This record gives sequence, structure tokens and C-alpha cells, in this order.
Amino acid sequence: MKKLFIGLLLITCCHLSCSKAGDRPIETKSDTSCGTYKNGQQLYKGSEGGCYYVNSKGNKTYVERSACMCN
Repeated sequence: MKKLFIGLLLITCCHLSCSKAGDRPIETKSDTSCGTYKNGQQLYKGSEGGCYYVNSKGNKTYVERSACMCN
């Protein structure tokens, strides 16, 4: 019974703390919104100056830095 309880506890904790990439935005608080890209995707400028959008799989897709329209 104790092993069952511990197993259920672990599953519950993992379920609460784990999430899919699509469940949360990938950009960080320090990233700045900088216009849109050719395909209409929202562009972000990262903390190190890279310019990217979040693709349909939830991953950052980097584009030329000149595409970002912010300082």
C-alpha cells in the first residue's frame, strides 16, 4: 500500500510540474517583442540580440537580426 501511495504521489508531482512546450511561451521576460516576420509570426529580440519567432512546434526559429524592428 505504501509503494502504491508513493507511486501515485510521484506521478501526480510529475504531471503538475511537467508541461508541453506549447503550454507556455518560450520567450523569456527579458525578450522584447519586435514586429512580425514575413510569415506573420510575432518576432522577438533575445537578450543577446538574436531575432526569432516561435514556430508551430514551440521552438525558436532564428531569422536575420535586421528583421527585428526594435532597438
